[in-house]
Formats: sequence, structure tokens, C-alpha cells
Amino acid sequence: MKKVVIEVPKDKSDNIQSKFKDTLFSIDEREKSTRFTLYVPDEMLDQLILQTNGSIKNPTEFRPVWTGIIPDYDSLVNEDDRITIIEVSTPDFVISPFVQKLKERLGYTEKKVDKTPIEKIIATTESYTEFDQKKFILAAIAGLVAMIGLFMNNIGIIIGAMLISPLLGPIYALAVYVAIGDVKTTLRCIEILGLMVLMLVSIAAIASFALSFIINLSLTTEILSRTDPNAIYILMAVLLGFATMIALSKGIPEGIAGVAIAAALLPPAVVTGITLVLYPEGAVKAFILTLQNVVGLIAGSIIGVMFLHIGPRDLFSQVHSRQVIIRVAWFLAILIGFLLIISFLIR
Repeated sequence: MKKVVIEVPKDKSDNIQSKFKDTLFSIDEREKSTRFTLYVPDEMLDQLILQTNGSIKNPTEFRPVWTGIIPDYDSLVNEDDRITIIEVSTPDFVISPFVQKLKERLGYTEKKVDKTPIEKIIATTESYTEFDQKKFILAAIAGLVAMIGLFMNNIGIIIGAMLISPLLGPIYALAVYVAIGDVKTTLRCIEILGLMVLMLVSIAAIASFALSFIINLSLTTEILSRTDPNAIYILMAVLLGFATMIALSKGIPEGIAGVAIAAALLPPAVVTGITLVLYPEGAVKAFILTLQNVVGLIAGSIIGVMFLHIGPRDLFSQVHSRQVIIRVAWFLAILIGFLLIISFLIR
């Protein structure tokens, strides 16, 4: 059961109220707006938001009034639209004979598969679209822990580093923003992901250089195994990216689902930094393997969000997002082909 609060300008309240005839709702009249409080079954939420958008948007415009779905759209709304809001929450419990009868009449007595509203998905990605110092510090610590595990040839320590690595966030956000056609935020996610990978490589190189003056560092089998780029790693990364998106949609905690992303990306990036100092001839191979995994994870994640039918609501944005997805798909396909050729040439 969801509690939905919708506030609209007074001149639009009559139009929107007609969409609520099958729901339990109350009305709060305000000076310039009308606030509706509704209680609906989870399965009705997505359709309710879609109908609400259609009822209150200006028919002369091709875009919905909900800001956050269309990039920079908040600069186009007028003052009346700025007081239009929708808020969704989950109450601990709701006791209402009407709601129970409504669920029975609409066939919701048995749990059905419900679709997560795109607004909620976007809200979960917002923290990954900006530079977060704490996440970068956590990534740096994960890189150092992974480096220790690699030098000790200890897979347990390497897995421990994967558990604390925050590499999932930028990839997940990137896939979502590609799916909704937000090019600007997609590029920002690529920038954040690139900075994280570059930081992992740099920290591993600096730490290896410093430690080489203190102790004798040897190239273990765990390190050398990450200097062998192979086409199969791209396929593995694609599958991991796809599986991670499905796992997140099923409610598996991010810390667990993110291990798959970290497993493919964290060790190769750290090994790239190590080999830059201790084994320069293997650094190029480790870097190619890192790129293979990055590209594969992004491709798999995008396939995952498409499989989950994540995308914008209105027709205009759907056409735009489809164009963005096609362009990104072609770019990734070309990049994967290039990396495959390189991996064969340097073997």
C-alpha cells in the first residue's frame, strides 16, 4: 500500500480529481493549490502517476510537468507548475474496508509483479551523479586493501576489498540515465567512473613505488592473472553488469550486488597501477583488461535496464531516449570490437 500526496494549482484540481474515483482520497483546499492524499495498492501506483501527468500537463506542451525526468526541464516551467508536486511514501499499515474491496475488485488479492516508478529509480541514482569525497576515499581504501591481497596472493583479502568498493553506483546511474536519454548526466557519470578508475590506478602505482624501497615486492599469480586480456572477459563483464541490474531490481542490497561489479573492475585497475612500477611490459595488458571490463559492465548494465523497461513516461522523451540508446549501443559495439582486436594483437 502506498500513500500518495499530490498538490496541484486550483485550476487543475477538477481535472485531476476525476482520475481518483477508484481510490481512497481526501482533499485539502489551500490558498493557491489543492492537495490530494490518496491510498492505493502498490500495483496501481505507476498507472496513477501516468494518468496524473496526462491530466495536469499543458496540452500545448510535449513534455510533462514533473521535473527530474527531462534534463533541465525545471527552467521551462511557470510559477503554477512549480507548486505541482507528487510525494510517495509507504505507511506502516492501512486499515480500510474500501481499500480491501478495491484490491479485490481490481484483482489485486494476489501479489502481482509491480513496476518501480521511474521517479523512484532516478532518486536512488542522484547521489552517484556528483563528486562525493567520501565515496572516493572508500574507493581508495578498497584499492589499497585489494593491493595488499594481490601482493599476499590472498583471494580472501581481495574479496574483502570488493565488499567495500563503491564502484557499482556510477555504472548503475550511467545505465539509468542512458535509458531515460539524459546525455548530460550520463557524461557526468562517465566522468566520475573514469576518475575512480584513474584514482585506483594512481594509488596502486604510488603505493607500489613507495613500498618497493622498503620490502621486496614480487609478482604473485593473482597479479599475473590480471595481465592476460581475453575476449571472454568482455562477455563475463556483460553478464555481470546485466545480472547486477536484475539483482538490484529484486531488492538485493547494493553492497552485495556491487561485489559483481567490483570483482570485474577493482583488481584489474589495481594491477594496472602495480605493473606500471614493477612490470611495465604487463601494464598495457592490464590496462586493456580494465577497459574490457569497464566497457562490458556498462554494456551489460544498459541491457539490464532495458530488460527491466526503465525509461521516461512521455512519448517525446521515449523517442529521444531510444535515439540515445541506439547511439550508445553503436559506440559500445565499436569500442568492444576495437578492444577485441587489441587483445588478440598483444597476446
